[in-house]
Amino acid sequence: MIIVDKIQEVSPKILVVGDIMLDRFIFGNVHRISPEAPVPVVRSVKEKYSLGGCGNVLRNLINLGVQASIISFVGSDQAGKKIIEDLKQKGILTRHIVVSKSIRTVEKMRIVAEGQQLVRVDWDSSNLSDQNINQIQEQILQEIKNVDGVIVSDYNKGVCTELVLKDIITKSKKLKIPIFIDPKGKEWSKYFGASVITPNLKEAEEALGRSLKNNIDIEEAGINICNNLSLNACLITKGSNGMSYISKDLKFHVCSEAKEIYDVSGAGDTVIASFASAILSGFDAEASTRFANKAAGIVVGHIGTTAITISELKN
Repeated sequence: MIIVDKIQEVSPKILVVGDIMLDRFIFGNVHRISPEAPVPVVRSVKEKYSLGGCGNVLRNLINLGVQASIISFVGSDQAGKKIIEDLKQKGILTRHIVVSKSIRTVEKMRIVAEGQQLVRVDWDSSNLSDQNINQIQEQILQEIKNVDGVIVSDYNKGVCTELVLKDIITKSKKLKIPIFIDPKGKEWSKYFGASVITPNLKEAEEALGRSLKNNIDIEEAGINICNNLSLNACLITKGSNGMSYISKDLKFHVCSEAKEIYDVSGAGDTVIASFASAILSGFDAEASTRFANKAAGIVVGHIGTTAITISELKN
């Protein structure tokens, strides 16, 4: 695939800013129902740990051949140590990871049996202190001048405050660096002035306060989002219905290329990583969108949060 080869050749430098977390998966089998409650008893077969949240964006970028760096936070606990170890194993510098004794590392545990996720258990962080936020801002100031683009991966866990986002967008604009936003929640004013936003359909509907029933609705919504937030473009993902790219001068829709959908966990991470990598490697919006659509169609065929690989794209 030409795009994959070009990304590897150019190897753009992309900074990821957002909420990193530890994804823990317990895989097992179900043979009976618990006598204690009407729930399945899962016999554990194996466990897997991986980088989640903005860490999954980072995993996708690394697999695509991008020079990736990350700014985030962890607690000084076991989950935080696992994240730091994993980053080091992947050759990622951890000097921009803020470690705090006052917060808990975000962790998500998913129990999967017979190919289906049965339950998810979350451990969220407490609010970041002003000191933590100041540390993150200092890391951004140091690193942003060394990159070609920034991905903001907002999981609403504390990093992507209005103050931090204003800092990133202001500095990026001065340096003429594109900013790609994966949003969270209904309040998007903090993303004002970024380059591209990549919500899924539900997120776009919640932010606008209305349902989007067809592509005409989606195009109107995309234009409203771009105008209200002073963005260049909006890329709305639609699950099994593909995705839509909307800007002032260009609107188009692509159908999903997923053969089977087992798990959509992390698909948005793959979309923003693939799209940004292609754009920063010199491809236009349509080619980059089709590339992101192809990548997303592959990862939803896996169980659990999975990053795209070069071999999968080439095959």
